[in-house]
Amino acid sequence: MAFKKQLEDYRFNLNRNRSWKYTAMLIFFFIGFLSLLTSKFYLKTEDPLYHTKTYEAVSSNITGTVTIENRVYHPADSSLDMVIKMDQTDEEVSFVAQEKANPSVKLPVQLLYEDDGYYVVRISNLSPDWEALAFDLYQENEEKETVNVDDVTSDSETDSTEEIDAHALITTLYSDQRKTKSEEGKGTKSKQDYALLVNELEKDFVKKKMKNYEKAIKVEAKHKRQTQQEMNELQRDMKYQVQEEKADTESKIAMKKDAIQSSDASIQLYKDEQKSLQEKLQKLNEKQQDLAMK
Repeated sequence: MAFKKQLEDYRFNLNRNRSWKYTAMLIFFFIGFLSLLTSKFYLKTEDPLYHTKTYEAVSSNITGTVTIENRVYHPADSSLDMVIKMDQTDEEVSFVAQEKANPSVKLPVQLLYEDDGYYVVRISNLSPDWEALAFDLYQENEEKETVNVDDVTSDSETDSTEEIDAHALITTLYSDQRKTKSEEGKGTKSKQDYALLVNELEKDFVKKKMKNYEKAIKVEAKHKRQTQQEMNELQRDMKYQVQEEKADTESKIAMKKDAIQSSDASIQLYKDEQKSLQEKLQKLNEKQQDLAMK
């Protein structure tokens, strides 16, 4: 009897331990499920922020392309400096900047330097945690033009005019604070410093184009050699061909000759562009020396 009682007590304790383990597992899964449901109330979710990369050309229907050549954030004076390169614009350009932290406030924008499509701008009064910045570029026409639409639609004496927008958005450039280069100290520089910076960026641009033309010349020269080799093989094959076959081969040889002439023309064009860029680089070096002496 004593042994039987001990066995029953053992089974009771075993069942109780198993019950406790199952209960603990259920509580653990319940807490995990509840945490998953309520996570959005205490976990901070970050919205994706746009960021225009430096040296990445942004296309525009108005001015061709717009590129951020340089961008530096100065926490000491709460400012962001950018060097922007614009193509195909002869009109005056204006700027509007807004940060994500205070989207209803337009930040002060100062044009520090301008030369040959390059604009050095400073955005001031940024919040310590500005998160992201939207920088709008607008083309400003000198006058608001009007078009008389009735000139081509009717002979009515009443003028009906349609106003053309003189404040046209060129593009918007974006900056993510986490991806923007930061420099200690105040970012105040002289006009000479900005001129030298832009001049150096122009030199880098010219050097890159020269390298690209050098690569294009090598590719075209390789294509010319291959075409010349194929033409030589066709000419050798003609020795063993009948008259009908020769006519077809002569046609192919004529096409190869045209391709070789086209390669020669392309190579000469690339060399002419290289020469022009070399002259441009020389002028920029002279300009750099003059700026340094001021």
